[in-house]
Amino acid sequence: MPGGLDTEALAQMRFQQVAQEYEAVKSVGIRPEISELAEYHGLDDRATRALDEEMKKRKDTFESDLQALWIGLEGSKNPSGMLMMKLKDMRMGTFRGMTALGKRIQDFAKKNRIDTQAAVKLAEVLENREDVDQDLSRLEKHLERSNKPSSLVMMMLRDLREGKPVKDPEYAAAIGSRVHEKEIKTSHKDRERSRSARRNRGKDESRGGRNDRDGDRGRRDRSRDRRRSRSRDRDRDRDRKDDRKDEKKEKKD
Repeated sequence: MPGGLDTEALAQMRFQQVAQEYEAVKSVGIRPEISELAEYHGLDDRATRALDEEMKKRKDTFESDLQALWIGLEGSKNPSGMLMMKLKDMRMGTFRGMTALGKRIQDFAKKNRIDTQAAVKLAEVLENREDVDQDLSRLEKHLERSNKPSSLVMMMLRDLREGKPVKDPEYAAAIGSRVHEKEIKTSHKDRERSRSARRNRGKDESRGGRNDRDGDRGRRDRSRDRRRSRSRDRDRDRDRKDDRKDEKKEKKD
């Protein structure tokens, strides 16, 4: 029994050694960046070697091409098959890599919060569209209402590839979207204006109240002055009457 276990352990160690030697031989001469890409996406040996050979011819665009491949292969169900199509584009001169992200698409992606992967794929698809201006204009109407613009672009790529027109959105803006944020800002400004208007009305009413009180006070003062004036007139009249009475009395005496 112990001997059997030793034999099994030795066989396992031998298998691992052979596997390591195979991997070492397989990757001889392949650039580490290519090996990393191949391992991550699960590329087969044929596709990996074909990529390494092609990339040796593309020294000037090596970094941007490799970055585009990382993005382009992401989520592919058949990454090796997808890579071979990309290599064909390279040989035919139709593969643009990250250069597909011209300033126009870069600005569009930045404005609409689209990630690099979605932007690259959108740029590739738009290359075959007739009216790019109209497509971008209508796409933006959708994206500004979405809180997941990159995912929305990926969902719309199929219709774009098939040449279908981009229709105007028929749904409300999602919470967190650009349109929703604008609506919140507009609502906030409207509330501020309303509060300001109420404060101004309150000030006007307060000033009007003070004016009314001042007017009442003035009227009361004038009325009091008139009463005092009449009282003084009555006193003078009494004094005159008394003086006349005294004069008459003195004449009789």
